[in-house]
Amino acid sequence: MLNTPVFGAATPQTFYDDIVSKKPDPATGKPDPEKIKALRASHPDSLPQPKYLAEHNPPPSWANSSYFGIHTFKFVNGAKKTTLVRWQFVPEDGDKQMTDAELKSSPPNFLQQRLLDRLKQGPVRWDMMLTIGKSGDPENNPTLLWPADRKTIKVGTLTITSASPQKGAPCEEIKFDPLVMADGIEPTNDPVLLFRSPAYSISFGKQLSGD
Repeated sequence: MLNTPVFGAATPQTFYDDIVSKKPDPATGKPDPEKIKALRASHPDSLPQPKYLAEHNPPPSWANSSYFGIHTFKFVNGAKKTTLVRWQFVPEDGDKQMTDAELKSSPPNFLQQRLLDRLKQGPVRWDMMLTIGKSGDPENNPTLLWPADRKTIKVGTLTITSASPQKGAPCEEIKFDPLVMADGIEPTNDPVLLFRSPAYSISFGKQLSGD
């Protein structure tokens, strides 16, 4: 999940081209704004996520952010009826945004430390909200939102009772794969979703090998 409701690419090629466009210029050590501008002009599917980020400052804590399952999945019941779904985790501590001043004055890695500090006060919880799609809703493009009037129901609560810095933690040896799913849940033909499994396998292997 992401803390933006849309992704920055509808295809793996756009994702790759976006990364290339942001490669730092050796002369400045920073990305070339003209290359990024050209990427945006030639890849319209790269526009929704930057637009959202430009309009929303980061949260002051991970505990104050919603997280969005940007891909559509299929829920299939015993009668083989398929329902399109997307989900969102909504923080019980409330969605909040930093001010511009707070953003400029915050130290590096402050989000990790604030989560650790918040957990000293008690568990952190998010409500899992399931959105039910209708025929015609985008199911293979994570850059497109569904209409706001779609039915949404609470189906569970995620609770975190403790946390630790990621470096050296047991989770570093666990490979995340969004295509490992429970019975009754199937992927759509979203090319970005389908690309994640092999891409994550490669990155996980490099992580373990130290490359």
